[in-house]
Amino acid sequence: MAKTIENLSLLPTSSEAANHDAANGDSKSNTGTSDKLQLDEACKVPMGKVIVSLNRRYEDLKAAAHKAPKLSSPATGAGDPMPKDETSDLDKACNELKYLIDEFKKLQVYETNLSDPLVTIEKNVDDILGDLNANPDNVEWETTKDNLKVLRSNMTKVKAQLPLLHQTSSSTEARRLLATTSREEASKLPSPYQADGIFEKGSFFKEFQHRYETLGIREKLCLLCFAIFPENAEVSERLLRFWWEGERLRLTSESDTKTVNEILDEFVEPGFIQPVYKRSGSKGSCYKMHPIVRCLIVRLAKQANFFYYDSKGYPNMEFFKSKKICLVKSEGPSWWSKDVLAFKKAREQAQQGNDKKQAEAGTMTEEKKKQDQELEEQERQEVFFTKNARAFTKACKQAQQWKAKKQAEADTMTKEKKKQNQKLEEQERKEMEKTRGKLETKRIIYLENLQTLFNVSKQFPELPEELFSKMKNIKVLYLGRWERTAERHMEVEDVDFLKGLKNMNKLRFFSLHGISGIKKLPDSIGMLQNLRILDLKACHTLEELPKEVGLLKMLSYLDLSECYLLDWIPTDLSKLSKLKVLKGFVISSNSPCTLTHLTTLSELEKLSISIHNVKFSIKEEESIKYFSEFKSLTKLKIAWGAGGTKKSLDKAIHPEDKNKTSEASKLGPTAKVLEKYLKLPFLGSSKSVPEKGNVAVAATTAKAGQDKNGDNAKKQKSGAVVQSNVHANNKDQGGRSPKPVLQSELKLEKLDIRCYPDKEPPKWLVPKTLTRLKRLYFRGGEVSHIPVANRHEKWNVEILRLKYLINIKMDWKQVQKQFPELKLLEKVNCPQITFCPCDASGVWEVKQAGTKIRMDAQPS
Repeated sequence: MAKTIENLSLLPTSSEAANHDAANGDSKSNTGTSDKLQLDEACKVPMGKVIVSLNRRYEDLKAAAHKAPKLSSPATGAGDPMPKDETSDLDKACNELKYLIDEFKKLQVYETNLSDPLVTIEKNVDDILGDLNANPDNVEWETTKDNLKVLRSNMTKVKAQLPLLHQTSSSTEARRLLATTSREEASKLPSPYQADGIFEKGSFFKEFQHRYETLGIREKLCLLCFAIFPENAEVSERLLRFWWEGERLRLTSESDTKTVNEILDEFVEPGFIQPVYKRSGSKGSCYKMHPIVRCLIVRLAKQANFFYYDSKGYPNMEFFKSKKICLVKSEGPSWWSKDVLAFKKAREQAQQGNDKKQAEAGTMTEEKKKQDQELEEQERQEVFFTKNARAFTKACKQAQQWKAKKQAEADTMTKEKKKQNQKLEEQERKEMEKTRGKLETKRIIYLENLQTLFNVSKQFPELPEELFSKMKNIKVLYLGRWERTAERHMEVEDVDFLKGLKNMNKLRFFSLHGISGIKKLPDSIGMLQNLRILDLKACHTLEELPKEVGLLKMLSYLDLSECYLLDWIPTDLSKLSKLKVLKGFVISSNSPCTLTHLTTLSELEKLSISIHNVKFSIKEEESIKYFSEFKSLTKLKIAWGAGGTKKSLDKAIHPEDKNKTSEASKLGPTAKVLEKYLKLPFLGSSKSVPEKGNVAVAATTAKAGQDKNGDNAKKQKSGAVVQSNVHANNKDQGGRSPKPVLQSELKLEKLDIRCYPDKEPPKWLVPKTLTRLKRLYFRGGEVSHIPVANRHEKWNVEILRLKYLINIKMDWKQVQKQFPELKLLEKVNCPQITFCPCDASGVWEVKQAGTKIRMDAQPS
């Protein structure tokens, strides 16, 4: 022990080590290669020591910078202060060194946090090697593939955490980043969301506030809805309409009958929002908000407690701040975590870590300084003893003895202290349980009063079932994608959390737009007695609807479009008496619900059909019956999808028979097939009906031998179709059959036909049948012409859109002749429609008073 103390007394101090180095400067040049290698190895200092050493230098440099103005400069004479340029350079050097220290600290934390994932990857590799080496002749490749999948997933997660400096391929680029970072930070403009008073004193803010105050209360809330979307985001009119309907922000009373478009126009006029225009210059169906206007709207939204926003103007998932909350992309636990106390502790620790970093940046405690001095002294001794092997060995032994002593002191704890620690731990555990209970109660109360939940950026919106079911008073539940494009993939692994819908009796708007992983909705969907809007658009894995959908008595809007796997719709859909819009209705051989069932929907105004049945056709004139029985239908879209465009369609519906050439003989098989697959009662298939009453679209009408009074009209045998039992049994006094009762006019104002499989268009598609039609769209398909019954008939269509039609052949004069009321024509990839005065986007429209007329956007 005495020898050890004696040896310790011989250890050089820092000043002695420096003198020793200066005295032996000549000997350094004479050292061999082996000595240099030993010195290099010994000088490899751990990351923590480097940080401590640099921090000390930073404090010294910072202190010198404060004293710099009192120093004298040879260039300015004795007693004169240092020039400002040199002082600023010294401050910049301090900032650069501070930045370097912070980056080293980040790397140290990164090194610590990445150790566990690397150990996991090592275990994954060991598992794969074990599978391959266990039985090389009979390897279980399925298990190996699963293990490889897990390994790749873990490696991807680790690669995503690599810092930018390590990803830089060139060391020159890394040096450039270090040299410019502090300069870039100093040159950043202040954030308008964080700078107080940046707008309040200007005339722009006063004018903005004046225009905002002129709005009504509901209009103000409608405008604040734009605050939760990112800057320059394009928000569709469809989404706003649904949201406002769910929040009841738009009343439909007699005193206030403003439409959504009228409200949006009120926002456009003063400059609150801007419409998004198409390439052709026509107005689209989306709107966006200028970033400066959004900054002011966010401030107003904070004041109105309309969602919660952080200091940068982004919506936040913070509970207890507002009755409306957003789902945003986040890492780590949140208020939605099952263990609410663990989340709170993690957040407090993160906050304490930030506070600790700020405290360390300002001042350093005495204890920390002592530790730093000990480490620095140890560094100097290690560098000194690299030149003397024996002294270095002694120093190592002394260091080991010192570490062992410290470890022994740390391990010696009295029993009394252990008991005290156990009591403290027990008290802490009880307090934690008490705190957890209070937080859980507070969270449940908050969820019970929640009104709106909107998914802004969360990719996997799968919420805990025990929390999801607590939202009893929620009105708007938007879990789906709000963006128009599908760039953000959304998916849920388990739909059990949707069982909590049974408690949401006040829910008015529910959206799962664009979420994959949902094959079937739970039966609890039928418990939403107050639901108005159900948005299931682009749920690509949805295969069937539950029959409980028929219990949604208040439902007025159902969107099933772009659900490409949907193949089963229950007949209970016909019980939705309030339904006004049905999009994506599927006609399939597997689906029991047909168009006949939908005719009971007396308020249905808009219908979108997707045909997946090869034997369904609307070509013949009697198919007009499908749509004439809809009392309120004004907008119709028909699209043929997979399984609906088979080329043998004509053979299935019209079997060849050389002996039967009359039109009347062909109607019999058609009626039977349609009756079989669409469940429609074709009552006239076995009765004779006068031919005169048929819709005047077929060429055989002129050959029927009619006279002016209709008394000598020929009777058709089997194949004619009548509209109802009443008309079929209603004969005149002379015993003759009445005139046919096929309705010759539909109430359609808009007709959209896509991917039509036949060259001949539907025979009922003529001006006489569609007298109210104002918008006609054809997109894709084999149709060869747009029909008219005779030369004197004209279409009343004002908007005509023709896209991807290679068989239609007509010129501009023919278009004008058939459509004299035409105000807008859109022609895209129609090579045989020629000489049309369309612009580069394929659009032509009438101009009034020097400006283009305003047209409705394409349907959503």
